[in-house]
Amino acid sequence: MEITKICKRQKKHVMSIPKEVVMEILQRVPGKDLAEKLKMVCMQWCSIIYSGSFAYSHIKQIIKSSSFSQLEAVIIKEANDQQSITISSLEWHNYCNQNRDEFEHWETKDLYTTKIVSVQPRPMLHLWQWQIMKTANSMNGFICFWSRHDACFHIFNPVSKEHVTTPTYIHKGLQNGYVAMGFGFCPVTYEYKVVVLYDTNSNNIKPLVFTIGRDKSWRALKDIPHKNFANEVQAVVYLKGKLYWSGENVIGEEIVNTLICFDVSKEEFEIVVAPIEIPEGPLTVAENRGRLYLVNIYNVPICSLMIKGYVADRIDDDLSNLNSWKIKFCVTLPSIAYRMDGLGDVYLVKITDEILLIQLDKKNWGLFHLTNGKLLGLIPLPYFVTAAIPYVPSLVALRHRPLLASSSYSP
Repeated sequence: MEITKICKRQKKHVMSIPKEVVMEILQRVPGKDLAEKLKMVCMQWCSIIYSGSFAYSHIKQIIKSSSFSQLEAVIIKEANDQQSITISSLEWHNYCNQNRDEFEHWETKDLYTTKIVSVQPRPMLHLWQWQIMKTANSMNGFICFWSRHDACFHIFNPVSKEHVTTPTYIHKGLQNGYVAMGFGFCPVTYEYKVVVLYDTNSNNIKPLVFTIGRDKSWRALKDIPHKNFANEVQAVVYLKGKLYWSGENVIGEEIVNTLICFDVSKEEFEIVVAPIEIPEGPLTVAENRGRLYLVNIYNVPICSLMIKGYVADRIDDDLSNLNSWKIKFCVTLPSIAYRMDGLGDVYLVKITDEILLIQLDKKNWGLFHLTNGKLLGLIPLPYFVTAAIPYVPSLVALRHRPLLASSSYSP
């Protein structure tokens, strides 16, 4: 009896936190902490954390408040048996060294290992292993990559461990490799789609699309009139329902920089010729704070690189018009070109308000200050790493459909 009375008195003093306040607090907690710890606090917290509406609002808040003092990427490497891959997280931190202002620490942690089935035996490529994995972009916490060993695309959430594999697709011209790939999100149906652009050695590019959870096989779309994509596209951007790639197209006898735009909902392509006033050299698409960038990287004297960034104020404008673009930054990276054998493997990986993350070669990422071009640090990718994709940890699941007209949180 005494114990019962004590418990009743204690319950009277328990302060009930409104659900809206709990959700507001949880939105500011990293996804990994929510998934590994806070979900076990109580049933209410667990119900909120695993709801679709919360998952999408959480990643929106995390992206909004993100900084470059700690950023994460997924690294993908082959295991020793050559029939499985290990997915790990790579984190780098800024320990606020006021004197040196360098990124001094990075660490990796194995997250997940999965078996893959080889379509046909392939020899070990050793130093050329980078070509075995092809990466796309990350989207709502999911990362997408393609393995030559099983000719499948893998979609993976490093936090929830949700992993989906597409059907095998081997194009008859596979020996020429794909031109580009992208991982997009339909804001109307909340479905995810994988898009592949293949070079058919003609005047067209053949696009294929696969909708996760709905399609049973790849669907061919209308060919894109695009001649001789000169180089394999290294970057793709998803922004406001569209995927963007940049590449070189041959028009007559002239090579021009172009944008390929894909509307994920309508499944339609648009080819945009980049403004001719933009200097020669490869263009890379990038995104920062919901804005589309074109980044131009080219050599300048004394083994330096010049990087110019153009931002589109509104992506609905005519992107072929120079007036639609404004120079956002122009920075020289001094004495860095001597580290490289050329611009073939150089492209922008990530851009923030202050930092440029650039792929310098097959083994190193470089962190550069956006204003003065100072090298803040080199991140050597671990040996046998075949792909690396920056991402934002998320609790979003492929099945999640946020409620549009209700304030309650449910899956």
